[in-house]
Amino acid sequence: SEGTLGIITQVTLKLQPLPPYKIDMLAIFHDQMAAIGVVPQLVKAGIDPTSIEYMDNPNVRTTSEYLEFPGAPHIEDGIYVIITVETFSEDELDMKMEQLDELCEAAGAVEVLEADDRIWAMRRNCQESISLVSKVSLTDDIVVPVDRIAPTIKEIMHIGSKYPFPIPVKINAHIGDGNLHIVLCKLDLSDEEWESELSRFTEEVYTYAYAHGGRLSGEHGIG
Repeated sequence: SEGTLGIITQVTLKLQPLPPYKIDMLAIFHDQMAAIGVVPQLVKAGIDPTSIEYMDNPNVRTTSEYLEFPGAPHIEDGIYVIITVETFSEDELDMKMEQLDELCEAAGAVEVLEADDRIWAMRRNCQESISLVSKVSLTDDIVVPVDRIAPTIKEIMHIGSKYPFPIPVKINAHIGDGNLHIVLCKLDLSDEEWESELSRFTEEVYTYAYAHGGRLSGEHGIG
C-alpha cells in the first residue's frame, strides 16, 4: 500500500537463507517466439528459476559493440535468454542443469552454455548501449501476466512497425515475471514528429497492456 493505508511503526521480517549453489545458463535462439515460449516450459518442469532475462538480437548486437565484445556468441542473429537457477544441494543443481539443457534445446535453442560475467555485462548495459545508436531515445516499461509475454512482445513489434521510427523497436525483459523494457530511437526524426509518434505509439501499447491484465511500469515503486 506504500503508506496510503496507515503508518508503519514496526516491521518483523523473516529472511530466507541464500542457496549455496548457483548456475547462470545462456540459451540462444534464432526465433523470437521460441525464445519467449521456453518460460512456461521451465515453470511446468518445476525448475523454479530465480530469474529469466531476455535480450532481442538488436540489443545483443548493440551491447556487444558498446562493451567491445566482438566474440559474443551468435552476435548476428542470436536472441539471448539468461536463466539463473539456485539450489541447496549440488546434486539438485546438476539435475536442473541437465533439465535446462534438454528443455531449451527441445524448445528450439541453437546453443546452450554457461553465462559468464561477459554475458551479464551485456544484459546490464542494454540501456547504456543505446547511445551508440541514437543520442535521443525512449525507454518505457510495461508489465503483463507471464502467460501474456509472448503475444505482448509480438503485438508491440507489430504496433512499432506502423510508425516511422528509424529502427525497429528494441526489447529486453525480465520475462520470468512479465516486465518488458521497450526502447525507441529518434535518430533523424524532427522533434515534432518524434513527440507525436511517441504519443500515438505509447497510447496503443498501454491500451493493449491494460486490456490483457497488465500495467504501466511494474518495477519502479509505483504499484
